[in-house]
Amino acid sequence: MLHAYVFGPIVITAGHWIQRGVETESGARVEIRRVEYEEVAGAAAGIGGLRILSVSAGIWRADLFRDQDGEIIYHYHPQFEKGDVGERFFDDQLTADPVGFVIDRLLDLREVLVGSGAGDIAGEVNYAEVEGALPAIRAAIVASFEPWAAPPRGSPGDPGVSSR
Repeated sequence: MLHAYVFGPIVITAGHWIQRGVETESGARVEIRRVEYEEVAGAAAGIGGLRILSVSAGIWRADLFRDQDGEIIYHYHPQFEKGDVGERFFDDQLTADPVGFVIDRLLDLREVLVGSGAGDIAGEVNYAEVEGALPAIRAAIVASFEPWAAPPRGSPGDPGVSSR
């Protein structure tokens, strides 16, 4: 499941990710990406939507992953370059408290945006709104360490079962 929180020109996403390559890594991925709002040409007033821009227009990412042997490889990408996430950066605080590390960055979001090359949109973000959403974002990050599992059929959490 991908959780997305839109704040003006940015979206903060948290979701489970499986990175396949030479080795498989998986866990929670948190990204800050740009958002574009778009009008639908020829549609009635008020019809429109938004588009989360591709990773090539990304801003910042944290990968809270373990490898296939369970070894921690938490890292982050502080600045996307030339359409790529760039090098992996490691940090002792990130290893010790991965969720706290990400939340600390979001508490200092303006600086993260400026430092990541997205200073052009830093003035358009409602930082009080971001701060108010941090408990939900934290819960989404924690939930994203493992893949989302649907509730068993017939259980109270099953969308096909009435809770009344």
